[in-house]
Amino acid sequence: MDSKLTADDFDWLRKLKAAADAKRGDPPPIPMNIAAKLVTFGFSKPDSSGAFTITAKGRDALLEQDMRDAEDR
Repeated sequence: MDSKLTADDFDWLRKLKAAADAKRGDPPPIPMNIAAKLVTFGFSKPDSSGAFTITAKGRDALLEQDMRDAEDR
């Protein structure tokens, strides 16, 4: 796991990915402290309505995290 991101941060990133994959226009409201962190890392970005969406970099980070988690099992 990225040393500056917590499991909670990755959980929210997964929620954003799920909303984007389902093409829902109403992603879950993300806590601003987590949103700010994900934006800082380039993992999410605000859309035109002010909601946050996952970026390609965020999808890559989730894939890497999931692979690390699988190795730990």
